[in-house]
Amino acid sequence: MKSEFLKKLNAKVIALVAAAVVIVAGGGAAIALAATANAPKTPEISEREAKAAVFSHAGITEDDVLSLQIDKGTEDGLPVYEIDFKTAEKRYDYDIVRSTGEILHAAYDVLGGESVPEKAEANSAPAEESPASATEAATTPAPSSQSTDANPNSASAITEEQAKSIALKDAGVAESDAQFLWVEKDYEDGRAVYDVEFYADGTEYDYEIDCSTGEIISSDFDMERYYPNTENSGTIISADQARDIALAKVPGATEKDIRIHLDRDDGYQIYEGEIYYDRMEYEFEIDALTGTVIAWSAERWDSPS
Repeated sequence: MKSEFLKKLNAKVIALVAAAVVIVAGGGAAIALAATANAPKTPEISEREAKAAVFSHAGITEDDVLSLQIDKGTEDGLPVYEIDFKTAEKRYDYDIVRSTGEILHAAYDVLGGESVPEKAEANSAPAEESPASATEAATTPAPSSQSTDANPNSASAITEEQAKSIALKDAGVAESDAQFLWVEKDYEDGRAVYDVEFYADGTEYDYEIDCSTGEIISSDFDMERYYPNTENSGTIISADQARDIALAKVPGATEKDIRIHLDRDDGYQIYEGEIYYDRMEYEFEIDALTGTVIAWSAERWDSPS
């Protein structure tokens, strides 16, 4: 009798312990789920912090920067800041993860030289935690750019001042309104050119001008930090209207010379396209909501290749 009683008692104790384990485990899971659900989202680093990180990685200061552009985008599925900036010697291109400050991609282009990838790639440590990388980037010898003095045909028919005036006049911008105005002599496909760059009214302009003739070989402008008017959100201009806006910038061009399509960029609807006319190639972006031309480039077909 005693033995049977002890067996029944032990069975009840085991059942109670098992139930307690289930309750505790279940409660722990519920607490874990609640903690996960209520966990705060990881804040993004600011544009200022991202800018400071890439300057440190490149081994420069903000005073060295002649022009700067910061945009938001995605790279390999990660939200990033896309940061492009230029010094007197190099043009830099960075992607930095917005949530962690990790430098996902870094490269620079020596002005007058060739594109060189930086050592920071995916899985690198955040820029602010790797000062050694910044020092290494700053001390890495850059490929030597082509010397203008070594070329026997380096004499220019136009001066830097004349090249600057040609670019400003074509853009319709007064010199007093231009910021970060920069002119440099370079070589493009064996041809001596002046690279002219400047900002005005939130727009970046880039020109290549033939040193010997003053001819504009290529030009483009891009509206930075452009925010469209959303008062009439949902109503966009037609493809025909966008086509007419683009063709109006190229006198003589007709519908047979243009290609255009509706696209989406950073959540905004835009019309993108190309015009091929009179041995020139034009590329453009037009805000589909307002009809504003937000990007435009022009380049000659017969540029030396």
